[in-house]
Amino acid sequence: MINKSLMAVMVITLAHLPIKSALALGPNGHRMVAKIAEDNLEPSAKKALMQLTDGAPLAQMANWPDNIRSDKKWDYAKPWHYISIDDDEVFNGLKRNEAGDILKALADFEKTLRDKTISKAEKWQALAFYIHFVGDIHQPLHVGRRDDLGGNKITVKWFGKPTKLHAVWDSSIIEHQKLSYTEYADFLNNQTPDIINLWQDSVYLDWAKEAKSIRETVYDFPKDNELGYQYAYKNTPILNEQITKAGIRLAGMLNDIFKR
Repeated sequence: MINKSLMAVMVITLAHLPIKSALALGPNGHRMVAKIAEDNLEPSAKKALMQLTDGAPLAQMANWPDNIRSDKKWDYAKPWHYISIDDDEVFNGLKRNEAGDILKALADFEKTLRDKTISKAEKWQALAFYIHFVGDIHQPLHVGRRDDLGGNKITVKWFGKPTKLHAVWDSSIIEHQKLSYTEYADFLNNQTPDIINLWQDSVYLDWAKEAKSIRETVYDFPKDNELGYQYAYKNTPILNEQITKAGIRLAGMLNDIFKR
């Protein structure tokens, strides 16, 4: 259990901790998802959430689940960031990781957030994980193939610099825009009420299926693995939509969970 003193330390130090990008939507991606969500909260839900975070923006806690990855005591949580499914598999009857996966984690943390008997510190931790995993499940390589570990075994060159395919979708495409996370989130946050309702009328499994369906374009690149302007031009709108969907859907879930 996390006590209140530890929760305070978490909040204060979040912005100063190093962040590992492997196996996680990049830090600005998570902040964008959180900001879009916060900007679409209903007043009652926002009030409840700000009481839980002591007034800190949701973006400030969105990367905490990555910040703790270097601490071995949290190793058990690593499988929660993704789900593995090959191209020829379907989710119905899928052999799941016994240690957990992102679909189970989302359901579990939603249950914790709805529990009115748990401590503020426990609920803060659940919220941080929940915000983070809503972002992760919308990154198509977090619903990844087993053989290449969601693109982590595939080395590519992003504008001439060696990196992993997974990292391109976590961070490189986003950072290529050279915008702050607030500027980028504000640019994306322009959906009509009909689109918002359409995106929010979905469940976690729908999100995973959508992400899996995008993988074909993720792996569509030259045989020399050189990724540049053409790849960025083709895939930036796709990732933009996924990030926006994540934020809008997160807002919908938080509005429902924290409604009065």
